[in-house]
Amino acid sequence: MAAGRSDAVIAAAESIARDIKHRNPNVPVVLTLHHLAHLADVPIEPLQQVIFRQVDPYRVFRIKKRGTPDGVAAPPRKYRTICVPRPPIMRVQRWIAQNILNEVDPHPASFAFTPKRDLVGAAWRHTEAKWLLKMDVRHFFESISERRVYWVFRTLGYTALLSFQMARICTRLTPHGALDPRRSAGRGRAGLPYRQHPPGHLPQGAPTSPMLANLVMRPFDRRIEDLAQRLGWTYTRYADDLAFSRRDVSSRAAAMRLAKVVEHELSQFGLVHHRGKTSLVPPGARKVLLGVLVDSSSPTLTRAFRNNIETHLYALASSKIGAAAHKANRGFASGIGMRRHIEGLIAFAHQVDRAYGAKLYAQFNAIDWTR
Repeated sequence: MAAGRSDAVIAAAESIARDIKHRNPNVPVVLTLHHLAHLADVPIEPLQQVIFRQVDPYRVFRIKKRGTPDGVAAPPRKYRTICVPRPPIMRVQRWIAQNILNEVDPHPASFAFTPKRDLVGAAWRHTEAKWLLKMDVRHFFESISERRVYWVFRTLGYTALLSFQMARICTRLTPHGALDPRRSAGRGRAGLPYRQHPPGHLPQGAPTSPMLANLVMRPFDRRIEDLAQRLGWTYTRYADDLAFSRRDVSSRAAAMRLAKVVEHELSQFGLVHHRGKTSLVPPGARKVLLGVLVDSSSPTLTRAFRNNIETHLYALASSKIGAAAHKANRGFASGIGMRRHIEGLIAFAHQVDRAYGAKLYAQFNAIDWTR
């Protein structure tokens, strides 16, 4: 025996390790919840509390969705619910994301949440499009269930119990499954049995959620790409944004038939099509995808985007306006927030057009932020 373990236990551990490495040699071997806690350098107790749904380990707040003007009251669902895990759970989720999920590639049609692909790469797939169909998934993260997350870990070779435990660590109960301390009273340290809890969902804001969403969507992406190719369309997905394009002759009727098929596939996968965001752009119309133009042979920035960023930089460099006045005029809460916002716009511009982005960076770096 080694370290007090029987030969049978050692043989079982070796068998699990071989299975994990056989399925994906890049992911680490993790045998048990205690082993995971040791690797992530966190105490076991907070993990057990989350697994048994005895606590909600998230700080929850809302942020205004992009596209809602500052100062305008937003109708329902114009806010995005962000769930930030508290330190022990954040630490183990980051370990899972960096050491496990980062080592598994999403489907080639998926371009969000991966260091190897980006928004511009998705746009490149649709350049010179004559027809462009755009669709959207409603409540994307909230629609991805704990059960689907479990199968991501299971297919990587982790045991059923550990896959269940990691799925619990990476998901959160829906609001109607809120915790009731009275129900767990008298159940001992373990709390309620697993089967008495409703399943959770991916919380937006957790470091594991984006990559898990991509991996959960791999079968869907495979199915939709095969379907699109058979019908002559190119398919990409950027998080909850689905895009289909073709460079040859087609018709509105053919595009609508494709949309109906995709909507059915979304429903079969447990997702809901956001019909209000579906758009079909025919030949001759300007085609904007993920904020960039895809009409020509390469993605380009829109005139509206260029005008916006150039107006920011002009005002900030102007002797008559400056940073303080521009912050007040545009309604930014702080100078730091304004600076980060503009720097983010420039970073996006640089992704699409490196020469233009370099010019914007030079202007940005010359700004006197003290005025």
